[in-house]
Amino acid sequence: MKVMVSACLTGENCKYNGGNNRDDKILRLLEGNQEIPVCPEQMGGLPTPRVPSEIRNGTVMAKDGRNVDSEFRAGAARCLEIARREQPDLIVLQPRSPSCGVEQRYDGTFSGTLIRGAGVTAQLLMENGFPAVDAEDLLVTDRLLLRKWAERDAEDLYRYASDPDVGPAAGWPPHRSVSESLDVIRNVLNGAETYAICLKTDGKAIGAIGLKVKVQTDSAAGRGDACELGYWLGKPFWSKGIMTEAAREMIRHGFEDIGMSAIWCEYYEGNSRSKRVQEKCGFHYQRTIREADVPLLHEKRTVYVNSLNRAEYQERNDEFSR
Repeated sequence: MKVMVSACLTGENCKYNGGNNRDDKILRLLEGNQEIPVCPEQMGGLPTPRVPSEIRNGTVMAKDGRNVDSEFRAGAARCLEIARREQPDLIVLQPRSPSCGVEQRYDGTFSGTLIRGAGVTAQLLMENGFPAVDAEDLLVTDRLLLRKWAERDAEDLYRYASDPDVGPAAGWPPHRSVSESLDVIRNVLNGAETYAICLKTDGKAIGAIGLKVKVQTDSAAGRGDACELGYWLGKPFWSKGIMTEAAREMIRHGFEDIGMSAIWCEYYEGNSRSKRVQEKCGFHYQRTIREADVPLLHEKRTVYVNSLNRAEYQERNDEFSR
């Protein structure tokens, strides 16, 4: 897999202050993959170290009042040239940067205030059909990359979600077309903590996993410090430990990164694979719900509800580390 990445994330000292934003998670992702490091600000002719800059009214301004917009845009154009030539499978950028930030950037007042919006390079790449992701929005395991869904994933989603052995076991009907899968990406798989499960070797979606956080669910009962785990995996990848590996990373993320006190999970009667995943991850039985509605399939089923709290999670981790 080709990965275009902000060079500072790999440990290169190209940050405005002469340092870097080394991220061991990103280095783990790059292992065995083709790395394409870029620093748009250096590529646009700015020195390192340099005066910090932010975007103000659409123009990149340095903190000392200098207009550095042309340098930032020149660097962005160079990155776009590289992307067109190399056709990266994944673009991972430094969050909140006036060049590389994807979801947020600083507001131009140099007060530490964040606003929605992309940096110059991230915006140019995305406008030209190269989806980019903030480094902090990725989760990485030994074999897997968990990333946000993108519209380009529609064909891969349809490939696995159209299998009648996949969706119904999780409570939803098989997808009937690529356009339906695209609609699901846009309107269902768009949650803040919803991820595509991908192999690190190619970055292509093979399943989905996510946490319903701060949303009332049957399991979590609306508690703000609890969430519900949900997942499914394409049939060709069953019985390889992939789902358990993804679930364990999502559980770690829920407790350690988000700060949840409890995570709930359910499975329908007869779904022995999902039951086994939950057992391997340390979930404990809580209750049974009989005659539960399965609205997307217009039927009723028996549901088994399991949970894992922070103390249980920590105890389990301590046991594994001994």
